[in-house]
Amino acid sequence: METRIVACALRGPGLPDWEAAEAILAGRAPYVARDAIEPAPAMLPPNERRRMSDTTRWALAAGHDALRAGGLADADVATVFVSNGSDGRITQQICEALATPAREVSPTRFHNSVHNAPAGYWSIAMTSCAPSTSLCAGVGSFGAALLEAAAQALVDARPVLLIAYDLPYPEPLRAVWTLADPFAVALLLAQPETDVAGPRVRIELSSAPPGNDWPDALPRELARNPAAAALPLLAILARRGDGHVVLPFLDRCSIELEVTA
Repeated sequence: METRIVACALRGPGLPDWEAAEAILAGRAPYVARDAIEPAPAMLPPNERRRMSDTTRWALAAGHDALRAGGLADADVATVFVSNGSDGRITQQICEALATPAREVSPTRFHNSVHNAPAGYWSIAMTSCAPSTSLCAGVGSFGAALLEAAAQALVDARPVLLIAYDLPYPEPLRAVWTLADPFAVALLLAQPETDVAGPRVRIELSSAPPGNDWPDALPRELARNPAAAALPLLAILARRGDGHVVLPFLDRCSIELEVTA
């Protein structure tokens, strides 16, 4: 199966946007360690902005950046959202509420706790009735979402926006999932036979073990974030050349990518 990457966006520590990240990944600029900038997407009405969680802010900001980069900021595109850990802060707050004698859970926290909450806020923000899928596949989450989004773009002959995101859990949950840094990435995909420019990616299931050259400029601890599995692919895109990536997916099954500029 083949797909075309029309545009991409990301947010992470020392990586405020794709323009800065592209220069770092291509070796044109040094990486400078900085705390991640908390996104504040202005695409939602004030009431919804107050209610949405940190995870939703990161997902919506990356997705909107990719749409604008692809010239489709107002388009009604299909979406595939993916996260390994979903919203750990909301989960922690609900657990704390359930541990009290009253056991009263905030309705806002409850509806933010479902895995497809970012997709719901996206639909509100974009007034979108397009198909939307929310996935989770552990450490293979990014690969699973890329496979799903590429298949939708090919079969339905329409642009599909992939948004992957994971944020650190608060204590004490962080003790069992030691994610250090937040990261979000968005790829706008289209069917390969299209007039839109962008590198082509051939996607195949494989028995090859996952393992890629981690971008030298970036800190290794970022690799613990499942969404950051996209970074070896993004490094190839930044260099604007051809390349090969093997993504984790299922037990004894990985996803091989062949990128053609």
